[in-house]
This record gives sequence, structure tokens and C-alpha cells, in this order.
Amino acid sequence: MTSFVILLALLQGAPELHVSVDEDHVAVGEEILYTIQAVSHSSDPMDLTVAPLNGFEIISRSERTEVSFSSGPTRTTVLEMRLRAVRPGRWQVGPARAAQGRLVTEAAAIVVDVQPNPVAAAPALNPRLKTLLERAPPPPRGKAAVALVVSADSISVGEQVDVVTAAWFPRDLRLQLRRPPTLQPPVIDGVWSYPQSAPAGIAATRNIAGGAYDLFVAHQVVFPLVAVTIVVPPAVLKYSTPLALQFFSQEERFALSSLPETLLVRPLPTAGRPAGFNGAVGSGLRLERRITPPTAHAGEGVAVELGLTGEGNTALWPPPEIRWPRNVRAYVDRVEEQVTTTEGRVGGIKTFRYLVVPDSAGPLSLPAVSYGYYDLAAHGYRSAALPAASLPVSSTDAPASTALPPGLLPSRSPGFATKMARDIPDWGWVVIFLMPPVLINLRGRPIRRRAAVPPVVETGLRAAEERLDQVVRGLVPDPDQRSRVGLAAAVRAAGADGETASRVAAVRERLLARRYGPPEQTAEDQALVQEVEELVRRLGDSLRGWGGRVAPIVLLLGLFSAGLYAQAPPPPEGLYAAGALQAAADGFSRRAALEPTVAAHWYDLGAAYYRLGAKGRATAAWVQARRLAPRQPNVLRALRLTPAPDVTSARMLWSPPVTPEELLLAGALAWFAGWIGWVLRPRYRDRWSALLIFAAIAALGGLGLRAWYHRPIAVVLDQTTMRLSPHGRAPAVGPLESGAAVQMVKADRGWVLVRSGRVEGWVTADAIAEISG
Repeated sequence: MTSFVILLALLQGAPELHVSVDEDHVAVGEEILYTIQAVSHSSDPMDLTVAPLNGFEIISRSERTEVSFSSGPTRTTVLEMRLRAVRPGRWQVGPARAAQGRLVTEAAAIVVDVQPNPVAAAPALNPRLKTLLERAPPPPRGKAAVALVVSADSISVGEQVDVVTAAWFPRDLRLQLRRPPTLQPPVIDGVWSYPQSAPAGIAATRNIAGGAYDLFVAHQVVFPLVAVTIVVPPAVLKYSTPLALQFFSQEERFALSSLPETLLVRPLPTAGRPAGFNGAVGSGLRLERRITPPTAHAGEGVAVELGLTGEGNTALWPPPEIRWPRNVRAYVDRVEEQVTTTEGRVGGIKTFRYLVVPDSAGPLSLPAVSYGYYDLAAHGYRSAALPAASLPVSSTDAPASTALPPGLLPSRSPGFATKMARDIPDWGWVVIFLMPPVLINLRGRPIRRRAAVPPVVETGLRAAEERLDQVVRGLVPDPDQRSRVGLAAAVRAAGADGETASRVAAVRERLLARRYGPPEQTAEDQALVQEVEELVRRLGDSLRGWGGRVAPIVLLLGLFSAGLYAQAPPPPEGLYAAGALQAAADGFSRRAALEPTVAAHWYDLGAAYYRLGAKGRATAAWVQARRLAPRQPNVLRALRLTPAPDVTSARMLWSPPVTPEELLLAGALAWFAGWIGWVLRPRYRDRWSALLIFAAIAALGGLGLRAWYHRPIAVVLDQTTMRLSPHGRAPAVGPLESGAAVQMVKADRGWVLVRSGRVEGWVTADAIAEISG
């Protein structure tokens, strides 16, 4: 049975993982959005994890999951993290991992350049950090030193611990440096880490033993996950001093390490633990309830948000236990986190959003909520509570005069041939159609063949260097980080241990020196080759070891996420059938964004909008569906419900009963068949010429239809007015009806210049929906 389960998991395949950032070049103080999207063809819960961050602090975190069973089980989980840059440099965001059962997928880290920002104010030292710096041991007289300072050496599970890396530099030594020193804080296992903002340069200046010393600081906040003894690895300080006064003189490199520290993590006390305690730890937690809209209708969804506010690690606060009444259906929508720091204490707001659909009219009783947690400040178990509330629910009946659209379409992905044809650009099709005549023209020409050269088999130092470079390129994709100065830090950031990273940098330097040294072999070459082979093996074991170290943490987080997403949000089809049209439209919209080439998603989205009364939005969605499935009966009947308001719009939204891909594929098949017949059956070249003419017409029609669909066309969502200039108080040019088609000319700060017939005017960007492409 176990073998069958493993085989079934392998057949389903590991989750697909995609990561992206909205900006890869920012300045200190600016924010980026890091997005992780995992898609799996299984309904089992997925867990997304991100490696510890350096150079950024987490501002907010949002995670949502959607499960669909329309064309087989599909689970899509999206994690969005808003990060603020706190230190200049080239920082890696990630790598990210998606785990679903025994299947694990990893996405490579993304490198973000953070430039200094003279305008942004330098972060001030918070009182908690100042107190910790007072405990930093003084450096030796006239020398640089690095030390680790922890806020406490014995704490409870989930309690905040500040880890400060303090580096002291004598003023005369610091003035000799050509570049700022490199401070590497420790990477701690078994904790949840939050990098904190600290001054990028000199944090403070002290007078110690009659000499001026400058202080460089790195600060991170960690929360222990399990009750064990945690060893904090040493921090590393690296700097270089010139050997002479000339600018191009060589430099002497130094690397200093601090002493390691130990954290004793105690378990939470059992005395007084309530029966429903689910592991939440914090201080002063409070619950708030928000209902949108304040009144509901039977069969339509209402958003109920529970906001949990306080101090602690918001990422590990589990959802509250809620017993919903029987006359409602409640689904988990999404979870959002907003991390804040107040006087050095980490906390924030965690919002649990539920979609509640009442079945009948009348007063709806929302149950009381009690959230038990261990209060670190009070050293005991406490509870955050909300009283019961009532929500008025009225009955709604759809107007009998409004015709309903045809039924929803099942989700079917386009075929392989259609996908391939859609992915080929226009110039690719031109190359494909030019291949047969070019090959026929070259058929009679002799081909000069070169003598086969046996492959050169690299051995010795050259082969060892190639193997090491291949492994290093896999760990550090960015070539700038593979330089001599930053190689060890980059390999360590990729998951290797500190000793292995240092040896990689040293061995690579020896290989470079040997490459440009004497050509004769020396006695040290074989030893160097053996050391390279050992490093290649250790790099593989080190990375696998990183996965082994985080396995207990991933399992713990998986338990939290499984409890959080045990009740997945309903499919949009069920919400549509139940009358929760706005929630169904949101679900169909997410599907259309994830799979924009599936016509059923656009048609279903238009049906939901049409029943909501948003006929302009329905028209835009149905036009997209008709372009993808021009002969689908439901789509054609639905478009008759929203006819174009004028002749110009009807002409701009016209589409033939075929797709560009169908024309291109038919033309390509006829084109190749015609040229093959032209060569093999020359007696019937008049017939093959007719076939080639048909193929050329089909190909040109497909390319022309592509160009027609790529025009900058938009549909007006609601009745609006064109303005003379991009301003709300500008003179009116003319009205635009809902569902009208306009041509977009240019955009400017939330406004779009559109052309309707011969008239041009400005409208707001949210008043139209682009359908080009």
C-alpha cells in the first residue's frame, strides 16, 4: 500500500513553483513585493517556506489558497511578502520551497540590488538595541573585534530573542579601509528569524581606553520553535587593509569570528493550560471583528474578518476555533499578516478572512470567539474573546425580466497543438514557412563535411576546475557574486556551512594561481584534485543537510498550515450556484489570471458579472472567451445578451469563427504537404500550387488576425464621460456607454487617452478593461 501511495504521488508530480519580485533595483527604505505561486494537481495541503532574509525586513505577509475540481483536482497557493530594504548591497531573496507530502520543489533565489539612499533617514537605534549594545564586550586595545550579544540565554518556546552582532573598529584602522567591512550575522537553526533595520554604516562611536572606536551593527530577532538547546554559530567580520599607500597596492585580508552562544529553550508550562490551547504564544493579544458589508442577502457571501493584534510571532499564530451556526456555510478565504516593531518588540496584526454565505433571511447570529494563548508578559495562559454578534439578512429575488446567461462551461485547457501554436511568435511562423522552399533550393548543392574531431577529454586540474565551477554556478547563479571577495559569503548564503564555503574560496584561488603558473606538473596537483573532489561531495552533502535540519521546522509549519487550510475555499462554481455571485466572480477572476488561455474561465467570469448587473464587465470577459473559443454556443448566445451599443464598437469587437492558431496550423500543414507533393509528384504541380496558395492565404490570415487581436482595444465597464484633459474637473468631451469599445492611445497617471470614432478624450483607468492580446 505504501508503494502504491508513493507511485501515485510521483505520477501526480511535484508542485510547480514560480517566484518573482516587482522590482530588482531599489534604494534603502523602498519596498518590494516578493510573490511565490505554487500549483499542484492534488488537493493535499501545501506548505511554502522561504530561507532567512538578509538586507530586508518583512512588512506584511499574505497567503491564500484556491482548490478547483472542475478538470481534476488543482490546488493553487500564493504567498505574497512585502519587504523593505534596510541595507545597501546585493541581497538574495529566497530560495523558496513548496512541500506537499513527500514531494518538494525548490525555486532559486532572486538577487535584488539595493542602492544607498541619501534621502532616506538612517534607522535609529531602538531602546532595546541600545541596551544590548551596552553589554557588548570592549575590543582589544588598537584592534578590531566582533562579538555576539543575545538578549537572554534561557527563554520559552515562542519568546522573542534579540541577536546582535557588534563589530568594533579603531578609528585609525577604519580610515585605512578602502571599502566598508563585511559583517555576517549567524544563521541559526530551529528558530523563526526576522531581520531588523540597523544603520548601514557606523552605528555609534565610543571612546574606549583613550581611543575612538566605531561600531558596526547587525540585528535580528528570532523566535525558538521547539524546546531544545540551540547553538548560535559565530558571527564573522571581514575586512582588508592596503599593504602600501599606492592606490593599486595589494591588500591584506582579515577574518575575525566571535564566540558562539547557547540558548536554552524551555517548554510552555502545563499548569493552567486550557483544553483548547493550540500553541499560540504572545503578549496582550486582542481580537477584533469586521463584517463587510454590514447587511447581507440570502445566498450571497459576506466577508467576516477576525483581526488578532498583539506582540509576538504573528506567523505562528494559528486560526481561532469557530463554531458556525447550521444555517450558514463558512469558508476560509485568506490570511494576511502585517509585522510591526514597537521599541524593539516584534508584533503586528494577523487577519483571518472568512466567506460566510447565509442560507435564509432573518437575523444571523455570529458565534462568540475565544482565543487561548500563553501570555509571556503575564507568565500564564490568557484568552482573547469576542462576544456574539447579529447580522441582518434579507431575501433577494432576481428580477424576472432579466434573462439569465447559459450555464457555466467546464474548465478544459487548450490542446497541445494550440498551446504550441500560441507560444510561437510571428517571426517564428515566418521562419517555419520559409524552411521548405529554402531546403528545396539547397537540395542539389553539395555539402562540405568537416572531418570529425574527437572530443577532448579534460583530465587533471582542468577537469577538476570545471567540475568545481559547475557546482559553484549552480549554487551562485549571479556571476558578480562569484568574485574572489564575495564567493565564500555567496556559497554560505546558498546553504553550505561556513567551513565548506571558506574552503571553496581558498581552493578556487589555488586553482586560479595554478592555471596561470608554470605549465609543468607539480607534486601538489594530485592533492589539489583530490581536495576538489572532496569539496564537490561535501557541497552536495551540505545542501542535503540543510534540508535535513529544516525538516522538523517544515513539519511543524506543515501542521499549522494543515490546520489553517483544512477547510479550503469553495470552488467558484458552487458559489455561483448558491447565489454568492461576487465571491464567484472573484474566484473566476483569479482563475482567468492564472490561466488566461482557457475560454471557460472568461465565460464563467462574464456570467457572474452579468448576473451582478455589471454588463460592461460581462461584455469584456465574453469577448475574451469568444476570441479563444469562437464557435462555442454558450459564448455566442451570451454575447447576444449584451449587444454592442453602436456600429463602431461592433466593428472593433468583431472576431471570425476561427482562431489565429487554427489558421496558422492549417496553413502550416497545407504548406508542408504542398511542398512535399511538389518534390515527389511534379506532374501535379498545378494542384500543389493551388494548395500552396491556400496555405499562404491561411497563414497570412492567421498573422493578420493576431495583429487584429493585439490592437490596444478596451471595453467601457460603466457609463462614463470623456474629458479634455486627465483631470476630474476638466471639460467633458462626450459620453461613453457601458460595453462600448474604444481604442487606447496613451496612459498618464491613472488616466487613459481613448479614441471613440473620431473623438478623443481622457477616462480613468478603472473605467475600462483592456482586451488586447
